[in-house]
Order: sequence, then structure tokens, then C-alpha cells
Amino acid sequence: MIKFHTYGDSHASKHGSWDRVNLDEVNIVINWLGPKTMYSFGRDKEIIIKRNEIGDNDFICFCFGEIDCRAHINKYEPNWKENIDNLVDEYFKAIYKNISGLNIKVCVYNAVPQLERNLERYKWIIDWESLDPVNRASKGTDEDRVKYTLYMNEKLKEYCKNYNYIFFDVYENYVDDKGYLNPMYSDNNCHIDNPVFIIEKLKSIINEHGIKSN
Repeated sequence: MIKFHTYGDSHASKHGSWDRVNLDEVNIVINWLGPKTMYSFGRDKEIIIKRNEIGDNDFICFCFGEIDCRAHINKYEPNWKENIDNLVDEYFKAIYKNISGLNIKVCVYNAVPQLERNLERYKWIIDWESLDPVNRASKGTDEDRVKYTLYMNEKLKEYCKNYNYIFFDVYENYVDDKGYLNPMYSDNNCHIDNPVFIIEKLKSIINEHGIKSN
């Protein structure tokens, strides 16, 4: 059996539906690191992977970035592209430090789609954020956050190619016709709640890079 380890924020956890990703011959090992940002991981370059639990030819999937796009990048307008460029560059340096010397396959998960926050179903989030606007509030408009996320994913794809990592990209599968997280697949919050397309993508990755999955 092959192991697929996730490391990252809540989108790498049960909240991102990884506990419901069921494939024959694949064991999903979730490592949720709390509300950690791409920025903090890239800045600190701490070793987050549990090397004693990693075997040869395991997959490790790093998942960061949604929080940055939602709550931080807008602070750097009008230089948001430069900020994302720096974030991604340091992110991949941190990934490389973590996996150096391991015989594994590295995946980098896309930053997941942003919410269309003016929908009635998300009103509770806006009310919750208003209780602590400094620490909780999203920054920028809905359109801004989509723009940041799209560009971040472009850079993640580019860097995956340069580093010979696998870009775990399901972004387009989970957006609606306006480019936001499709409510059909959300948990009434910012997470993917239905792993159907994650499973499809994982099957494809396993079939190309690992053992065959039914």
C-alpha cells in the first residue's frame, strides 16, 4: 500500500474532506498544522514532516496559500504580484529543505477557490469576522481574492515544473461559473466538502507516478 501524506492548513485536513478520500491501495495520512500560512512556512522554513513516518516512494502533499490570499495579500497592494512571487519562492525553498534526502514524490496542492462572500449562506462568516476584524477579517474584495488565488496557482504550477514536483490542481473543478468556490461542493465555509474531484486527481497521480489504483 502506498502512503499519501498531507501537510498544511485546514485544507489539508478533514475540513478539506481528505478524511473521505478513499482509494484502494492508498493510505491517506493527514497532518493538519492549524491556520499556518504559506508566508510563515516559507519564512521560518521549519521541518514539519515526520521523517520517521515517511517511507520510500511515499507521496507528500504540501497545502498552503488560501489563508494568504484571503487575509493577507491585499495589504501589499499595489505590489501584490511581487508579494506572491516572493511567497511562492520562499515556499518552495521550505519544501525543498523538508524533503531533502528523502526518496519520495512531492505534490503541491493548489490554493483553493475563494468564496463569493455576499451570498446569504455566508453571512454568518461576515458576522463572525466582524467580532474581531483585525485577526479574522478577509482583506480586499471578492474579485481581489480571486485574482490573488489565480495568480498564486499560476506560480505554483510554474515552480512545480521547475522543481519537478507534481501540481495537485483541482481548482477549476471546484469553481462556479463566476470563479468562486462552488457552493455545491463547499462546507458552508471556505473548504471543499465533497472530495469527488480530489479523488479523481489522486487516481490520475497514482496511476502516473505510483502504484495502480482501482
